[in-house]
Amino acid sequence: MSSNEHPLDGGWSAWSQVGAAFLISFCTMGLGNSFGAFQAYYEQNTLESYSESEISWIGTTQGFLLSLGGFFSGPLYDKGDIKILVYTGTVLSVVGLLSTSFAERYYSTILSFGVTVGVACGAMYVPAQAMISTHFESRASLAQGISMAGTNVGGIIYPILVRQLEDKIGFSWACRVFALMNGVMLTTACLLIKPRRKRPGEIKHFHWQTFRNWKLLLFGGCALLLNVGVDVPFFFVPTIVLYKLNLPPEVGDSLLAGLNASSLLGRIFLNWVAGKIKPINVWQFTIFAACILFFCWFLIGDLAGMIVFIIFYGFLVGGLISLIPRSLQCIFPDEADFGARLGLIEALQGIGFLVGPPIAGEILMSPASYLGVSIFFGLIYFTLFMLVGVFTWQKFDGKPSRDEEASLDDEPLSVLYRVAAREG
Repeated sequence: MSSNEHPLDGGWSAWSQVGAAFLISFCTMGLGNSFGAFQAYYEQNTLESYSESEISWIGTTQGFLLSLGGFFSGPLYDKGDIKILVYTGTVLSVVGLLSTSFAERYYSTILSFGVTVGVACGAMYVPAQAMISTHFESRASLAQGISMAGTNVGGIIYPILVRQLEDKIGFSWACRVFALMNGVMLTTACLLIKPRRKRPGEIKHFHWQTFRNWKLLLFGGCALLLNVGVDVPFFFVPTIVLYKLNLPPEVGDSLLAGLNASSLLGRIFLNWVAGKIKPINVWQFTIFAACILFFCWFLIGDLAGMIVFIIFYGFLVGGLISLIPRSLQCIFPDEADFGARLGLIEALQGIGFLVGPPIAGEILMSPASYLGVSIFFGLIYFTLFMLVGVFTWQKFDGKPSRDEEASLDDEPLSVLYRVAAREG
């Protein structure tokens, strides 16, 4: 099979796309995972009159639009328009961070960081992750893990820089430095990235019937539940350190960076394991382990306990998010419309992300406090663990049902679909 018909499994053409996706992950999800440092700043400074829950809406808006954008950018990626998406996202990211540097009111902060930066991230994130599947086969899990490791590297660097730059040059200039950083890295990604290669006979136009599949919708529901809780520690670790453990804010920022560092290790290791074992099985294991940690979260009463939680939870988060694309491929092994499917999953994740941290903030301010947060999110993850069992506890090979086969009979891709399903 020629290189034009089959994704490459190495070489500059493939690994350069991993590098581009790494940079995009750094500037999008990496920035989003660092919002805890921004939240701690806003609570003590310009937005101190607002509650923790209200301030968290700024970060969740950014994360929601990052995910919702995939619903539109995924199909555009399938059509080969990735360069336009990345160029647009680059400009909006720089403009959004520059606007954040001047924002001093609640509404202007939401518009600049939440909306503008969120739309920028939504234009780039899903296409950057979807393109890995078209360049790798046997090393796809490893390549996906490396590309998404940019999320963790960004999550390590941004919180440290927020505190360091704020002390030396002020928060406004810190945001301008971030704008320059993102501009340089995203411009580099623009130069590296290549449009998606289409295979002979592949459908060139997106079909809405792609979304009319119960397995896809159930998987999307699982992704929604996952994101209700997955980023709650990223938002509130600095706050818990400050108000429950009575430690300096610098400790919270360092722990947030440590959370992203342990997530980096988990992302690489768990994706390596997913190359040996079915990815969706590894994903289910990480969900169950995270469930146990959430149930135990309220027991943390000192810095040592928080550090232990950071190490283990961060390690699991590395797999919770990065294994989603590969788990989706376990269910739908064909590559046509993969960007659209992943975009739908990301959009549903965004709904969960939008409401999760604000709910946690309300529970923290209620009499239930930390115990309530632990029980609420622990139960959500236990429910999620049971739902994923639909795909792992039964023999599931990704083959289409009779109705799906009938809908594919008139499509040129039907033969390729059946071959991929048998080989998957």
